[in-house]
Amino acid sequence: MLVIVIVAGAGVALAVMAFRRRRKIPRWLRQKVKARLDVIRRDLDRTVEYTGGLREAAIEVSQPFEAGRDAMVAYRWSHAIEHFREAQKQAGPALLVPLLNQIAVCQYVQGELLNALWGFAETARLAEEQGDRPGRIAAINNVGVIRHDHGELGLALELFKEALTLARADEDHAVTAICLNNIGNVQRERGELDAALQAHEEALAISRRIGEEQGVVSGLGNIGSVRHDKRELDKALELHAEAVEKARKIGYNFGYAIELGSIGGVYRDKGELVRALKFHEDSLAGASKIGYRLGVAAELGNVGLVLVKQNAHELAVLKLVESLNTLLEIGVVPGQLQVLLGLSKCDDSLGRERMEQLFRQAGLKGEGVDEMFDRVDQIRRRRPRPKIL
Repeated sequence: MLVIVIVAGAGVALAVMAFRRRRKIPRWLRQKVKARLDVIRRDLDRTVEYTGGLREAAIEVSQPFEAGRDAMVAYRWSHAIEHFREAQKQAGPALLVPLLNQIAVCQYVQGELLNALWGFAETARLAEEQGDRPGRIAAINNVGVIRHDHGELGLALELFKEALTLARADEDHAVTAICLNNIGNVQRERGELDAALQAHEEALAISRRIGEEQGVVSGLGNIGSVRHDKRELDKALELHAEAVEKARKIGYNFGYAIELGSIGGVYRDKGELVRALKFHEDSLAGASKIGYRLGVAAELGNVGLVLVKQNAHELAVLKLVESLNTLLEIGVVPGQLQVLLGLSKCDDSLGRERMEQLFRQAGLKGEGVDEMFDRVDQIRRRRPRPKIL
């Protein structure tokens, strides 16, 4: 299946992208990368939720909208989308931008990245047509979040910077902080640690000044990630722990789940694998509870990677296969390489016959088993071993 997505009117030329499930490993996975290969990082990228004039709309629009927002608070994303679509039937053109934004945010959390990308792209187009500047800023940032998930760092950075420029001009401090944090996450991933630290510290200062508590969690956690990369492990641990406690107090369960996983990554680097596993398992449980599919995929992978280090290879295979299948299905690039390297270590330990049995136990069949071996073999840059009949 081939899906073409064209984003028009966002101010930046968003390239026409073709998305398809590939049999072969993407080129970037075959290249030398700077990222840590024994942990999957899930940065606190934030989408911008834009409600426009929905709360002041006529009751036939505002009522289903509020029901949708209640469903979002309860993490019932599909129900929320149903309510927003009901509101959409009665809404005039000016309210389509915020409704499409809400629907796409729900799709993003559920891991429906292509649908979410289309929704944010359409939001950008409509917002420009209607002169809805806040809606357009939200859309540009949100497209950037998905491009980041697709591993398109350069394009994501352009989008975040464009959204930041517009948000600053409008003196929208909350969105300014979100854009700065998202920019810092891309810069950290590119190895530009000092620039990333500066962006996150500015974002944190803004969030504290305006009392935006989710932004404080994001700033603390993202600074912790940079400190982690700078090998300041104790400081990173302190920052992530502060972010977790803050997220717990305010009920910010996305930040809570992500920051638990970040703590697990620090403990792994400190060689404390039992603690690392516990935090990754808690993060997985938290992401599962709120239906955050990207977080589930990342933490399944992290649990599997810790199990590899603990030589629990058979259990690791089951977690890693589930993680990789989810990453491939939803189109998230970061994490695939780490999972495949983990599987290759399991292959070395268990042998191909036992790996095939475990692949089948994980739900793979026929061509799916062959594809998984093909991916493992490509990442190891060697010829496939003969099949054991």
